[in-house]
Amino acid sequence: MRLGSRGSPLALWQTRAIADALQLHHPGLQTEIVIIRTEGDRNRQDPLSVIGGRGVFVREIEKALICGDIDIAVHSMKDMPTEQPPELHFPVVPARGEVRDVYVGRDGQPFTGRRDGPSIGTGSLRRRAQLLAVNERVELREVRGNVDTRLRKMREGEVDGLVLAAAGLIRLGREAEITEYLPMDVMLPAVGQAALGVQTRRGAAVEALLAPLHDAATGWAVTAERAFLAHLSGGCMVPIAAFGECRGERLSLQGLVCSPGGEQVLRHGAEGPCEQAVSLGQELAEVLLASGAGDILRAQRDGA
Repeated sequence: MRLGSRGSPLALWQTRAIADALQLHHPGLQTEIVIIRTEGDRNRQDPLSVIGGRGVFVREIEKALICGDIDIAVHSMKDMPTEQPPELHFPVVPARGEVRDVYVGRDGQPFTGRRDGPSIGTGSLRRRAQLLAVNERVELREVRGNVDTRLRKMREGEVDGLVLAAAGLIRLGREAEITEYLPMDVMLPAVGQAALGVQTRRGAAVEALLAPLHDAATGWAVTAERAFLAHLSGGCMVPIAAFGECRGERLSLQGLVCSPGGEQVLRHGAEGPCEQAVSLGQELAEVLLASGAGDILRAQRDGA
């Protein structure tokens, strides 16, 4: 089985984890990781909102999958656009990791409770807006690159701190770098954060081999988050966040839309049966739209 992956250390860790899980369930299965360089990997300078949003990390990999150059693709689910090519889908979603964002401070001082204006590196509009909503004095700087690159730039003095996904640091064995786990009421995560997307061609024979890797609770939660994002027609141009969690047969979902400067923060929650994940995400999006999210979305699209 040929697994398509980006070439970053984190992407390769994630793809190897899927390969190991497959071999655990299917002893003797031969796997090969095929590294594919994406547009997002080639352009490390421009903000994601400028070069094309989520799709910049997946388009080339999806092309290889459609052409049959690889059998499955392993993505970070938060990189995935809500619309996929019609011939592709996610037959399984493995259990997600730690979903929160974290603050990594050069001076070891946590972000929560600070009254000064530290310089913080992030390329995410979602993170920028929520940071400004908490502390309007914060100075935000565009810092892109893999985890090691961002940490190096911080140590060299480009910024006082970074906001990163906890899952990435943990998977790379860099958990000791974390200064503070940011509470959900400070930083709601990205749609699909800490979840992996295992993508295949519809009806491919490999789907039967992938079936043991599926985690139903994560699958329902991510489905609700992505339905919420899709109903808002949101991409990387507007700060949108969501987090779903299954407890037994019930799914709770939090959603957020805010203005890029953090002046307006709209946040609501909803709960329902896990099996109604799609409608739950859509209904929560409607609640936010009725609360003023539509105006925020329109202002950003008109401005873009």
